[in-house]
Amino acid sequence: MNLSAIGAWARRRLALGDSGIAGMELALATPMLALLMCGGFDFGRAIYEQHRLTTAAEAGIQFATAASSNLSNSSGIIAAARADAADTTNSLTVTTGSCTCPTGATLCSTTATCTGSTVTGTYQKVTVSESYSTVMTYGFVSNPFTLTANSMVRVQ
Repeated sequence: MNLSAIGAWARRRLALGDSGIAGMELALATPMLALLMCGGFDFGRAIYEQHRLTTAAEAGIQFATAASSNLSNSSGIIAAARADAADTTNSLTVTTGSCTCPTGATLCSTTATCTGSTVTGTYQKVTVSESYSTVMTYGFVSNPFTLTANSMVRVQ
């Protein structure tokens, strides 16, 4: 057998062969799949944290409205919100206030009117916020950013 004939046959066979194409496609697709997975993970975590903050703000409102004496107990309202969010490290910023319009304008007189068609009264508001950092850096999202949840109820 002629060595040049074997060499020509081997070159033709290797040039026409398709073994390894699947591996090459996987190598090209893996970075895109990894980026999609990390983005989905970050987005899902942000949704979970927003839900956690919302339920914490609602827990603070529930504590405030459980008894009329709780309305002025801001430390109890904050503690209830932190307990609901399982915030043992005090990483959440929890604020509470009353005597406001639903828009947030402070009115402590029943004769004053809120702007728009809202009703003047005593409102209790709990705001819970947290600084949130994504795993990856995205060009369209500042990192870290603040997640905030509010809950407000008219108590009188």
